[in-house]
Amino acid sequence: MTAAEPVSHPPFRDIPVDILRGFAIAIMVGANLVPYALAPPAPFWLRLVSSVAAPLFIFISGLMVALSCSTKKRPFRYFLIRGGFVILIAALLDLGVAGLVPFLSVDVLYLIGISLPVAWLFLNLGLRERMLVIASVLIATPLLQSFTGYGALPLQLPVLSFLSGAALPAPALVIHQWLIDGWFPLFPWIVISLLGAQAGSFRWRDGTIVSFASREITMLAGGMFITGALCWYLWPGAMLTRYGYVELFYPPTMEFMLAITGLIFCLFALADHLVAAGFRSDVLKAMGECSLAIYILHILVIGVLIGPLDLSLPLPLFMAGYALLLAGMIVAAYLIRYIRGILKAPSFIVRTLIGG
Repeated sequence: MTAAEPVSHPPFRDIPVDILRGFAIAIMVGANLVPYALAPPAPFWLRLVSSVAAPLFIFISGLMVALSCSTKKRPFRYFLIRGGFVILIAALLDLGVAGLVPFLSVDVLYLIGISLPVAWLFLNLGLRERMLVIASVLIATPLLQSFTGYGALPLQLPVLSFLSGAALPAPALVIHQWLIDGWFPLFPWIVISLLGAQAGSFRWRDGTIVSFASREITMLAGGMFITGALCWYLWPGAMLTRYGYVELFYPPTMEFMLAITGLIFCLFALADHLVAAGFRSDVLKAMGECSLAIYILHILVIGVLIGPLDLSLPLPLFMAGYALLLAGMIVAAYLIRYIRGILKAPSFIVRTLIGG
């Protein structure tokens, strides 16, 4: 399939991308609810599904850099400012919701904030240099994890402890978190964003959307996924649980990276195929259109309203609670869509938060 949709008059919506971004957010809501509501241990299937959300979200963030470069010709300064704003949001969530000193580790928004300008620089390299960057990070990651260590738990320092006199961690420890063993360290997670940017440079060409549902891409993606999944099964890594978060990528092994990259491309091929066949999931699309706002909102609800309840629910009740929380996020997404439609000239900050 090589279905293409004209994109010569931006702004436009790439419907499969919005659907997949909404899909990632829907899974992320459940994954981030687990530490605050589910009685351990989490079943393996839930850990597996939860592990898809963040990589897909990161991949799409890189993909959108390529879109902005190709259709809107955004300069480096734009991505530097946008990335800085995303990092500011991450810091405020750490400080105001989690009650933690910000910048000590690197959660998913920190990574995305850094990856936006990095992806712009990446796209301005030649293809050979791009592949060299990706290969270098992937080769260096297991070496760094092996020789410098991968801590079981990321750094966390409560603000109240700091105000009471607790010392900040040594700068070397903080740098280690950002590079190697934080929540989403640059080695190797920046590669997922850069692969997204590279995929975006292929997807949006000559005023069209190039479908990933071609036979060649589907077979390549499927082969990557099967090979990676088999290798990951044979060499699974530690699969640590960190502060109740049950994703299987602590630490992110190269086997996992291969499997998740193949799976992401398979999901894109499937989404392109379904949309070309007439499928429209407006619920997922609505959440995908304002994914940053939904991310912030669900973190606020979980941290401020659910966390203090100190829940430890059996799986059926947890799933019911997750469905209720997700329904609330869907209602919020439609409300944001309505607000976006009536705004005449939203500011840069508003556009970044609610999409558009």
